[in-house]
Amino acid sequence: MTTPPAHAYCTYFDSGYLSRGLALIDSLRRHGDDAPVWVLCLDDAAHEYLTELADPSIRPIMVDALEDAEPGLSAVKPGRSRMEYYFTCTPLLMRYVMDQHDVRDGVVIYLDADLYFFDRPALVLDALGDGSVGIIEHRYPPRLERRLAKYGRFNVGWVGIRNDDNGRSCLNWWAEQCLEWCFDVPSDGRYADQGYLNEFPSRFDGVRVLSNAGFNLAPWNTGRHDIAVTTSGGSPAVTVDDGQPLVFFHFHGIKAAGGWFITSQLVYGSPMSRRLREYVYAPYIDQIVRCSAEVSASGHAIEPVVARRGKGVRGLIFRAQRFVFDRAAIVTANAVKPSRADRPATH
Repeated sequence: MTTPPAHAYCTYFDSGYLSRGLALIDSLRRHGDDAPVWVLCLDDAAHEYLTELADPSIRPIMVDALEDAEPGLSAVKPGRSRMEYYFTCTPLLMRYVMDQHDVRDGVVIYLDADLYFFDRPALVLDALGDGSVGIIEHRYPPRLERRLAKYGRFNVGWVGIRNDDNGRSCLNWWAEQCLEWCFDVPSDGRYADQGYLNEFPSRFDGVRVLSNAGFNLAPWNTGRHDIAVTTSGGSPAVTVDDGQPLVFFHFHGIKAAGGWFITSQLVYGSPMSRRLREYVYAPYIDQIVRCSAEVSASGHAIEPVVARRGKGVRGLIFRAQRFVFDRAAIVTANAVKPSRADRPATH
């Protein structure tokens, strides 16, 4: 009998995000992590593509399966926006995978689909050690801390929970809180699925705050970190601050427009350095372009249904601001053009 791996990943995306999801999974494999990746497919095309891919380490599931396992999810669905529904799914998907994976003391890790690994994922698990729950701070620079505190001290992009008593208690509490309230507007210390992470350290034993600067580097925190490039085995390697390897980057807010990939660096007041552009963003953009070409060739790519942020006047203001930032990003070299669009993808 084959012994199940001690950890499993889960994420969710639709066919419009397939290229990013595939790039994420590819980055895990490139750095020696063959653990199963459970994907909650948010539309039929994504599920069909992953099913036809027939990769035994990728476990595609449909939303109906999660709703069958978690009846409370379908009950709250009518009162939530598309994005709020996705947020609500996060802890419920983790609980579903934990039940299916069913490895005592195994770790289930939720990953946002726009993460990408530049070094071994095992380094993050090593940092978790024997902890029951692993979470990572946003690490906002001081100038952003007060303005963005309402979105939570911790970022939900990487969350690891162990299948032990402490981990289960934490996951169950988080799931029930999200079923009760999970909206895309900060309110009374809560925000979507993410704000609840603030309470993990005080409510539950075994919570580890993973403080390595190479974990979850992102547009909102590049302004407080020094990024360097060294040579390792003849290839460039990105390091952060005191030489810690960049393990994974959170490519939040990237959007394609007119042949460019617009980053959200300017949104957070952190203009892109040459090193960040050439050694972090450019390799990622090239990879998602290759994956996108592969998906398009398969016939499964569709025009994504954009889950717009904000409603009414708030939504209009958000989109108007983003339009201005997009144009500014191109002018100020905070946007990237792919360099190898015709290179075939490999997985």
